[in-house]
Amino acid sequence: MNTSELQKLLKDRKHTTVLEICDKTLAQTQKLDVNEKKQALHFKGMAHYFLNQLGQSIECFKAVLEIDPKYTDSAITLSIIYNDIGKYDDAKKVYDVANQSLTLKKHGLDSSLDRKFALKHIEIADLYFKYHRYEEAIDDYTKAIRLDPDELEHRIKLAKVYSKKGYTTRALQELKQISSENPEYLPAKIQLGLMYFSLGNVIDAQLEWDKVVKLDPKNDEVHTYMTMARQATETSL
Repeated sequence: MNTSELQKLLKDRKHTTVLEICDKTLAQTQKLDVNEKKQALHFKGMAHYFLNQLGQSIECFKAVLEIDPKYTDSAITLSIIYNDIGKYDDAKKVYDVANQSLTLKKHGLDSSLDRKFALKHIEIADLYFKYHRYEEAIDDYTKAIRLDPDELEHRIKLAKVYSKKGYTTRALQELKQISSENPEYLPAKIQLGLMYFSLGNVIDAQLEWDKVVKLDPKNDEVHTYMTMARQATETSL
């Protein structure tokens, strides 16, 4: 079974085709090894998930975890589904078991696995953020940053949730640090400008956006913000 092909089919939203391939694979019980069975069940669960057939998706992922309780992709996706339907305790139990393998492994042994875990932390943090559970979101964004510190978008998300939680100073410090350490990373400057603007500090917002314009004169997003700032300034005069 070609996992790359199945991933592409999922990306192309050909979920029924994925189900057909997985069912055909699972039917070959005598020829099927354990890894193939886990993969087939996992991708079948993913297809059901994208078809919003959550009950069938849960059963597939649970079947995978009966074979291998630390099968990361299935465990994390199942945890996300449980979060979606409000079964937060079940979500935590599943996730904690899978996360043990990361805790036990030596640091730096597998950076690709670190990135995979980081992305799963981001997915869960995004869910917490969506439902205004900001403390939990901060916790998972922070874990993602520890695992994948070079992905600056994670740090911007952390700054945003700091702001939502009311930790304005921490949010500003985080964005200033990103911008200082990575002077050509424009999203940090744009977000810092938005943060200043939301606090009523239009002048500092304009200064940050001016920096973006100098580096990327055709940036439509920042030109929109500059227009917004000018209008706010004119209104206040």
